[in-house]
Amino acid sequence: MNEPYIYDANATGPPQLSDVIAKEKSASIAIDAILRSESLVRAISGDSDDFSKGLTLLLPTNKAFQALDDIPDGIELVMKRHFIPQVVTPQMMEHGTTVFSYERTASLRFTSSQDKVYVQADRRAPTAVYGTGVQADSGTYFLVDELFV
Repeated sequence: MNEPYIYDANATGPPQLSDVIAKEKSASIAIDAILRSESLVRAISGDSDDFSKGLTLLLPTNKAFQALDDIPDGIELVMKRHFIPQVVTPQMMEHGTTVFSYERTASLRFTSSQDKVYVQADRRAPTAVYGTGVQADSGTYFLVDELFV
């Protein structure tokens, strides 16, 4: 699926995550990567049984991609590590919880310290999670400045 998603300002009903993240200018590279994967587009559009328990997206910023020399091969797999097939609230993050990403591609451990929330993907160094979550009908997203490669 290589056709870009187009935000529909005339759509009725609550916005889907696809509509909301389309406006997130600081994560345009990640959004482009997501839109190249049929399964991830279905997830952010609320059209995936794999996310029947909810969707929490740790959306990498452009800064995360710019820290790399090249966009890695297998970007779809990398992006799946940022999709959590359940609701993870800011309170759950603050109190510390561990969840698996989509298709169990990574173990994500949330911790907090000095009023900041961090996520550690597998054995990588923890990275900050920004914001209190932007909600849409099909899920919630938070920004992170790291790509879980």
